[in-house]
Amino acid sequence: MLLALLYCIPAYAAERLVVPFDVNSYGQMVVQLRINGTTQATGVVDTAATHAMIDLATANAAGVPMPGDAKINVLGLEGAEIFPLVRVDSLAAGNVRMGQVNAALNRRIEVMGVHNIVPANALAGDVIDFDFDAGRILVYDGRPDTSTTLTPSRLPMRQVNGLWFAEVKLNGKTGLALIDTGSSISYVNSRFADDAGAKPNEEKTRELLGITGEGVAIRVATARRFSLGRHRVLGPDLLVADPAIFAHLGLADEPVMVLGLDYLSIFRVQLDRREQRLVLSSQGAKRGMSGIRLNSGGSRLRTN
Repeated sequence: MLLALLYCIPAYAAERLVVPFDVNSYGQMVVQLRINGTTQATGVVDTAATHAMIDLATANAAGVPMPGDAKINVLGLEGAEIFPLVRVDSLAAGNVRMGQVNAALNRRIEVMGVHNIVPANALAGDVIDFDFDAGRILVYDGRPDTSTTLTPSRLPMRQVNGLWFAEVKLNGKTGLALIDTGSSISYVNSRFADDAGAKPNEEKTRELLGITGEGVAIRVATARRFSLGRHRVLGPDLLVADPAIFAHLGLADEPVMVLGLDYLSIFRVQLDRREQRLVLSSQGAKRGMSGIRLNSGGSRLRTN
């Protein structure tokens, strides 16, 4: 496991793990946490996290002892970073209970959004099931749940340094997508955009740089289609960026991307870790390709 001295159990042995969630104003999927039995806090269950993380304010409120000399190396989108290591006696969300959690202490208060992170790989079970319609995360053994009203796509999935990637296609070009429930946006690296022949969108790049500033190495490209198994997104505008994590994983020269909640939230998302399959299910045609077109919010779909 990615976390030392961590156990994860439901309230009853045969019970599924169930964690309710909401989507906040930052587009993050947030859960309610209870730290050390008393302190309430919000957090993120992150499929792209390698370690638990707690922010300083939450740690102080929960009476977590301040760190000594121990450090922990945390891999994030901007690469590896060293954080102080603290021990959290207990952490709960929904009917999930974790004890003796080693966590990175985040002292950076300037970062917007949620600072408390629970890595999805800390949840024990064959399937991690993100049901966005019901607003809950399910974790259970066996096969992924099925629905007669949803059309599934099953994408090959593999682990790279403990992180789950799925195979996707951009303009017919195959690449790997980091499944990242901690990111509200998706983006492709330059290699993927170039190999797929995605067309630079100068107008939208200028609009983007007007928001982020000229110093940010990011641009917009438009593709003909983005395929996730049998599902396809038609004419998407995609952010193009090259975060340090890809170089750290040895993937900088490969077609890769981050698959965030702007796309993931369209589907019921099931990580079948036993069979190494990502199952994406949505309302749509029962046979053939299901066409998806995002609206400006990127959170709903229309089937063509």
